[in-house]
Amino acid sequence: MNFSLRPGVPRKDYLHDAQGTVSVRFKTAGVAMDGFTALAVADLGAAVEFTKSKSALVVYTGLAESGVADHPALAAELVRLSWETWDDSLLAVSQVVTAQSGILMTSAASMASAEVRLHAGAGQAQLGLADLAAKASILRAEGLSERWTGGKCTPFFRVVRLRKRWFRDAEADYAPRQPGRGAGPVPVPPVLLEEALDDPDAVLETVEPEEQLGSEPSGQ
Repeated sequence: MNFSLRPGVPRKDYLHDAQGTVSVRFKTAGVAMDGFTALAVADLGAAVEFTKSKSALVVYTGLAESGVADHPALAAELVRLSWETWDDSLLAVSQVVTAQSGILMTSAASMASAEVRLHAGAGQAQLGLADLAAKASILRAEGLSERWTGGKCTPFFRVVRLRKRWFRDAEADYAPRQPGRGAGPVPVPPVLLEEALDDPDAVLETVEPEEQLGSEPSGQ
């Protein structure tokens, strides 16, 4: 399915709240500081320490959100596809949030740590967590279960499908579908398309992340 997208809407930077289980200590360039082993004196960087296992530090900058401009049309298209296949597992990505840069670390054990070298152009006078996500590189990591830093990515997206109850009601009313008089396919009942176009929220529902594993979206 191809749909026109809304222009990207800028969003605030994203910072995961680790509830005090992660600390970040910044180092300015040209200054030697205790506790830094991988960063050189000339480096601008930060030391990250985790006090609990399964804690996370996640920062994304330059966020922008875009999505399908015509939700009624998306709902109607899913109705058409489901009618053709009689399959209620079809998914569609309706919204995405892109980031210009980001950093992610998760701890495998308590007392995990890392050293990050920051981009040389970062403002040393007012270093903040957002600077961790701007062209940073992880020089040392101990006790981390996952680590990533990089450029443009898509950290968030929304997946939708036909509501299960709506599909069951349609199935009860129209299944098994009766074959047409000719060789052509049976057309979608107009009432189903009208409902999708008039009230897409009554037809579509958001798919929870754990349900998306192993599924492939059917469109944008």
